[in-house]
Amino acid sequence: MTEEERQLVDRWIVTFCEAPPVVDAELMRRLIAEQEATQQESSSCQKRR
Repeated sequence: MTEEERQLVDRWIVTFCEAPPVVDAELMRRLIAEQEATQQESSSCQKRR
């Protein structure tokens, strides 16, 4: 795993409160950006429970 992929996995976990199902840098960047743009979910995992 590259350093970029490690960073994306960390960002994914913060954004979605779970591990990514696959490590695909391009897909992960796009989905994280989309989620951050829409801000549909709270950034806190605690509020999702």
